[in-house]
Order: sequence, then C-alpha cells, then structure tokens
Amino acid sequence: MNIQLRSRRGPIGKGWHAVALRNAMETILGVGRASGGRADARSGRVAWIDVTTGTARGAVQDSDGELYRPQLDLPAFSAADTEAFLVVARAHPGLPATMAAGEYPQLVEKELSAHEVSLLPRGPSELSHDCSCLDWPGPCRHVAALAYVLVEAVDEKPLLLLTLRGLRIEDLVAPVNTGPVPADDASAPESDGPGSGDAAAPDGSGDAAAPDGSGDAAAPAGSGDAGPARRSPGFDPRRADPALVAEVMGEHVAAVIAAFYRDGSPGDVDTHPDGRA
Repeated sequence: MNIQLRSRRGPIGKGWHAVALRNAMETILGVGRASGGRADARSGRVAWIDVTTGTARGAVQDSDGELYRPQLDLPAFSAADTEAFLVVARAHPGLPATMAAGEYPQLVEKELSAHEVSLLPRGPSELSHDCSCLDWPGPCRHVAALAYVLVEAVDEKPLLLLTLRGLRIEDLVAPVNTGPVPADDASAPESDGPGSGDAAAPDGSGDAAAPDGSGDAAAPAGSGDAGPARRSPGFDPRRADPALVAEVMGEHVAAVIAAFYRDGSPGDVDTHPDGRA
C-alpha cells in the first residue's frame, strides 16, 4: 500500500522543524517541480520511504506506470559536529523523550547555531539528489514527491533527523560513570587533622603514640607497664601545632592538647617506673 499524506491541501508540514526542512527542500526543487512533486505525494504515488544515515530513499510510480527510485542526501555529522551536538543535547536531559513524542525544541537548535551545527540542512549546498529516471540535471518530480513525504515523516518523527545525521536517540543520554572509586573518595577516612583516628583525649582516655616517638601506646598514669603497642592511623601528636588546633577547637583546648603531648598529661604528674608517684 502506497503512502498517504495526512495533508490534503495547503503547505505540507506543521511543526517548525518540518517547515524548515520543507523550505530547504523547495529551495533546490524550484516552483514547477515542487508543485508536481506535491501533487504526486498527495496522490499516493510514493510507494515507500527508507531513511538511513545520510540518505532518504523511496520508490515513486510515474503517470506511465513506471516505478522510479529517487534519493535525497543530507550528510551525516563529522566527528567535530557530533561532539558539539552531543554537548548541547545532553545539557537537555528531557530531549530524548521530547523528540520521541514528536517535537524538536527550537531552543536546542538555537544553542547549536553558536557552534555552527544544525540537525536541519544548513543550506541548499548540504542537500543533493539522484533518481533512476535520469532526468538531468534535476531534481525531478520523483525527488520532489519523496521530499514532501520526508517532510511529513519528519514532522511526525523528528528522530529521523538524528538518523540522517548519523545519530541514535541513545546517543543523547550522557553515559554513566561506572569506573573505580578514586582513592581520595570522600568516604575514605582522613589521614591527618585534629581529632582524627584514635588520638588520645586530653584526659588520657584514648590511645595515641607515645610522646617520645617509640610507637607504644601511652599507659594511664600510675598503671605501671604500658599495654600492647598500637599505632595511631591519624593524628600525630609530635606534629601538634596549637595554632592549627585552635582554629578548630578554640585556644584553651588547643593549649591543653599541646601541653599534654609536649609535657605529659595535664597536671604534670610524674610516674616512677615502679608505679609510685
């Protein structure tokens, strides 16, 4: 069954993108061929249309019953144009759904113009044609009939513009980063800084490296031998800087912590090796 256009009179194509495509097509068709092609398209003489990357092909039955094969070409994007288009397109997350629903936002085309890129023909020079009827130099009325069927098809499915330019709707969706988590991920524990790791509290209740740098855990005052050695994964008391600590915890607390790491526990209580004060 041949293609029946929805448009029975007047201009073919209603959406702004279809109108723009029609205007570009009519620029190369000329008045006479445009009129004949429009009549053939509305008469159902176009048997089929196939849209692939860079090309729209079809079959048109002439008045003498002969079936001819017209072709229209709109070149696919170059690598640079594809990159520019995807940057703009992916800035509009709803664009795939919008185009699938039959609309192509003019805002996207306006943003593309800054990169000198367009899904639509940028001028007659971007369009070329051919037909098996060998009506030289053309374009023939078979090409014109195919052009109007293409306009109405694009009006209903603007995704065909993507196809012509060598793109798919999946390309409009930014890829999800599934690579390894960076080593400096925010979820990793901090290696330095006041209060990180197992740094001892001012009252000596926590575990920390010994002030003399031996690496053994400090024993509570009066407890005798120290317990098993344990390294602090974070805060190094030998590098404690009261000025830095004060920015976070206040001058008083900073002074206490500095005194604790520098001279021992608050109160400067000296403990003999046998446990006597």
